[in-house]
Amino acid sequence: MAASSVLVGNALGISYQTGVNSKGEDVFEGQSFKNISATATDDELVALSDAIGGILAYTVSTIKKEQTYVITRGE
Repeated sequence: MAASSVLVGNALGISYQTGVNSKGEDVFEGQSFKNISATATDDELVALSDAIGGILAYTVSTIKKEQTYVITRGE
């Protein structure tokens, strides 16, 4: 009985540097955007993060693709 998985959704996570703390360490904030099409390519996710970065006051430093799968048991 082999299990299989099906991609059912993507989320885009971005983080950006918002400043420096009192110790001189970089401070980062982040946001997650859910309900991204399961068929979105990596290039499309980069383009989306660039568009989001264009309206932020900060530069996007990290882009994460978070995927959700449904696993089914084989019959």
